[in-house]
This record gives sequence, C-alpha cells and structure tokens, in this order.
Amino acid sequence: MNTGIERDSVKAIMQSKRIWLVHVVANALLFVAFFYWLQIKEETAATFALAVVSGLVIVFCALLLHGATFDYFREGSESSFIVAVRRVVSRLPWLLLWAVVFGAVLWLIAQLWDYDAQAGGWARHVLPEFLRKRVSPRTMISASTNLVWLLFFFVVPIIFLPAGACISSFGVRGLFSAKAWRPLREWRFWVLYAVCFVIGAYVPYKLAYITPDKPSSLSAQTSSMIFRLGIGYLLLVTMWLVVCAAIAKATVDLKRVEEGKPGTMPVV
Repeated sequence: MNTGIERDSVKAIMQSKRIWLVHVVANALLFVAFFYWLQIKEETAATFALAVVSGLVIVFCALLLHGATFDYFREGSESSFIVAVRRVVSRLPWLLLWAVVFGAVLWLIAQLWDYDAQAGGWARHVLPEFLRKRVSPRTMISASTNLVWLLFFFVVPIIFLPAGACISSFGVRGLFSAKAWRPLREWRFWVLYAVCFVIGAYVPYKLAYITPDKPSSLSAQTSSMIFRLGIGYLLLVTMWLVVCAAIAKATVDLKRVEEGKPGTMPVV
C-alpha cells in the first residue's frame, strides 16, 4: 500500500464532488424510506407483501449505491459512476449474501453485550490470585464491554468491508484474492479507519446529544438540533467515502488494472 493512503483517499473525494453529492442525497432518501418502512403495520397479507417488497427495494438501492461506490473508486476518479452502477448490478446477489453474513456476525457480537457482566466475572475468576486481588469486578466488566465494542465497530467492519469492495468490483471470485484481505496487514489503514470513525460517527453522536447550557425557545432548540444533525450527517457521509476510497486503494492496484497487466483479477 502506498504510504500516502490518507492523502490519496482525501484527494479522491475532493475530485469526486458529484459522488459526494449523490451520497448526501441518496443516503438521506434511504434513511427516510427505512424510517417509513418501519412504520408499515403488517396487519394484512397486502401490508405484509408491501413491507417485504419495499424492504427489498431499499436493500437493493443501498447495495447498488455503495457497491457502485467501491467500484467507482477502484477505477479511479476519472471513471463514470453510471458505468460502475451497471457493472455492479450483476454482482448484487453476491453483495446481498455478503451483507446478510456481515449483518448476522454483527448481530451475534451485539448479543455479547447482554453477557458482559458474566464474561467479566468469569475472566476475573480465571486470573491468578495475585492479579485477582488487584483487579476489581467492575474493571473486568468494563474491559469485556470495551472488547465487544472494539469487535463490533472496528475488527468486524475492517474484515468485511474490503471483502465487500472486492465483490463489488470482481464478483465472488474477489474473495479468493489476497487483495481482499490486504488492509488487515496495513496498520495505516487501521489508523485511517479509526480517524474516520471518530470524525464520522463519534463526533456526530456527540453533536446530536449536546444539551443547551441556558434556557432557550423551542424554535431556537429546533434550529440548533437541525444544524447539529446536518453537520453530523455531512461528516458521516464524507468519512464513509474516505473509507471507501481507502479500501479501494488498499485492495486493488489501480494502475495495473487500467493497463491490463498480468496479475490483475479479471472483472466478471
């Protein structure tokens, strides 16, 4: 991986302002559609069918948007996003399978939060006696909670996202390439992902839960909330695109692909 992955990833976003705008609009529409999808009451066969079909449409659009984004950055900022969308359509079944497995793994890890107290207590119990006296149960419970948090937000995404990028660009055979797992060996990618997570997820979270120090009118509070949520959303979209560009850079040798040299994976 090039040592300038951070600079090159940000540069790729700066050269792809239209893609950034597409994500700002499209992701907002997907959020709204998902919100209204949750409101569908499955009281009759018709409403159940509507929920199933609309849910599949939302998933289809989300996979198409983000899969095409991975493929677009693989080709470089001079490529066409429309062409990337066309290429990804045939790979959507594999992307759907990848998304299901990814979601299932995250769901299983999330269940561990219900057992963090038991895990912390057990871990403290197996410690040598001289360490057990120096480590409180609260410390071990906190450590187990943080471990699950690290797995959920860092380790699992860093494993699955590059695999999804390779599927978007090469189909299922992308999983059998060493390129799919190259980011795992690059500490700079881990650092970049951590920085993007802080800016794109943690900062928006803190912005959303800011409470005013002084009493203010309802209109002022509403305006403040809209402004903070807007800034947080733009940060989220921007950092996500930086991660997409970094993954594309980490998993594919762009120059060799463009020149068609041996050693590059054929596109299917």
